[in-house]
Amino acid sequence: MKTIKTEIPEQLYHQLHSLITQGWFHDEGELLREALRRFLDTHSPDLIEQFIRKDVEWGLHGGD
Repeated sequence: MKTIKTEIPEQLYHQLHSLITQGWFHDEGELLREALRRFLDTHSPDLIEQFIRKDVEWGLHGGD
């Protein structure tokens, strides 16, 4: 497993810490791994291309 060190805004930290203290996640690492996994799942190149194609189709043919 790799380790990544980063800085985040104080407000964002308080939000993630709140989720941990409420029992939604065991620790910061678990929360951040889940957040990154979800981000990567929804931002895969294939999915992004699909959204772009839909936007282009809508632009060419209207909102029908």
